[in-house]
Amino acid sequence: MKKIHALLKYIFVLSLTLFAITLSVKITVNFRQLYYFDIKYLGIEKFVNMSASEIKKNYNYLISFLYSPPNTQFKLPSFKASHEGVIHFYEVRKIFSLVDKIFYISLLLNSVAVYLCYKYKNFSIFKYSSWLLVSLPIFLLTVFSINFNKVFNTFHAIFFNNDYWIFDIDKDPVIRILPEEFFMHCAILIAVLILIFSVIYMIFYKNKHNAIKP
Repeated sequence: MKKIHALLKYIFVLSLTLFAITLSVKITVNFRQLYYFDIKYLGIEKFVNMSASEIKKNYNYLISFLYSPPNTQFKLPSFKASHEGVIHFYEVRKIFSLVDKIFYISLLLNSVAVYLCYKYKNFSIFKYSSWLLVSLPIFLLTVFSINFNKVFNTFHAIFFNNDYWIFDIDKDPVIRILPEEFFMHCAILIAVLILIFSVIYMIFYKNKHNAIKP
């Protein structure tokens, strides 16, 4: 019985952790204002002969495509796309589909976890998950500050089994409006959100732990 309880605790800690990570990713991806800010901040308009509103239109299409049905045809409003480029965006959509599945599975498991926490008056899983979460953004922000380009390339090498993500500007000019600095800002926001969730988990744990003290 103790082994079962220990296994459940590990599962719930992992579930809480994955929930915070995937939710941070989802929030960042859908926080389009970050990109709108970067249009001016990074001078993206200088990279293409296009207005800010037209750039936003194409970026919004990309984000909407990530959550589109499987049979949706990829066709950017203002840019041509190579066969390899189209494949890459389909592969990116598969990754976000996986993120969504992990998010909803973890959400379901967390519902069970919270119920059991209240039932047995033991909220330690939030403490352990908080510890896991706080280590991740510290690590990420550290490596980002050292060499984000290497992290960026390593990420693609891990999650893609081809080099289609290395766009040829002439064949896939959309890459002009997607500078690496923007992805760095997204990565930083994800790390900050994960850190916030870590703090929330710890505050929740301490409040509940103190409340059940005799």
